[in-house]
Amino acid sequence: MTVDFHAHNFPDAIAARAMAGMLRATEGVLTSVGDGTLSNHLDHMDHDGIDRACLLQIATKPSQFEVLFRTACAIRDGEFGERAQRKIIVFPSVHPADPDLSGRLERIASGGFKGVKVHPYYQNFDLADPSVWPMFRKIAELGLVVESHCGFDVGYPSRSDACGPAEVATLLRNVRDLKFVAAHLGGCAGFAPHATDPLLDLGCWIDTSALMRNWYRDEEMRILRSWPAERLLFATDFPWTSYSEAIRWVKEVRDPADWDAVFGGNARALLGI
Repeated sequence: MTVDFHAHNFPDAIAARAMAGMLRATEGVLTSVGDGTLSNHLDHMDHDGIDRACLLQIATKPSQFEVLFRTACAIRDGEFGERAQRKIIVFPSVHPADPDLSGRLERIASGGFKGVKVHPYYQNFDLADPSVWPMFRKIAELGLVVESHCGFDVGYPSRSDACGPAEVATLLRNVRDLKFVAAHLGGCAGFAPHATDPLLDLGCWIDTSALMRNWYRDEEMRILRSWPAERLLFATDFPWTSYSEAIRWVKEVRDPADWDAVFGGNARALLGI
């Protein structure tokens, strides 16, 4: 089973607008291989042999929780069709400023969802800020996985201080038993070589989604080549990278003996699927 641990799509009614806005925000640096809709995402998955994908939602303000959660439940319950129900693993999103944060997280867990997504830039918080650690402690208490954007984001070129490797390390030293996935190869982009290495001793997983490979190629290749296979999760950030390209990139670097773990075994174990 091949699992993409990091993907995005949008409801049909807003997909075109959302994609256009993100392309404008990145000033043409990113290009899309899909149209942003769920059905198009599923078609790409079928074409390239991807069995499951984690759909990572992002609540940019607390009031967005309900509409995002309704979509998550609709996918879970088959309202978008059997194919989406079978292939899509939704990570709902919570906003750290939500006054009912604990209740939101309990609804996610009781709803059978496996994890949550956070994005410090879009949600305006810092992983190393003690004020958000209670949120992560609640996530850990509920046994949920948290996937966080880490490192450079082309949409926020002036920011690098909220979710780099040092901030991830600070969080993990202060929140025990947290199942934390640091996206984009541990957030290495924009930081000095070996900045991610301390995360190896802190129980962190990293995903292989890396969009700016020509900018940080040497360090990204080093991490992809050297990190223990059991700590790597295949990921694409679809629709910004094609499945064929993301698969080729990993297979060129990792020994075939690692492929089963990286492409799905680790994800299945972490998510209990």
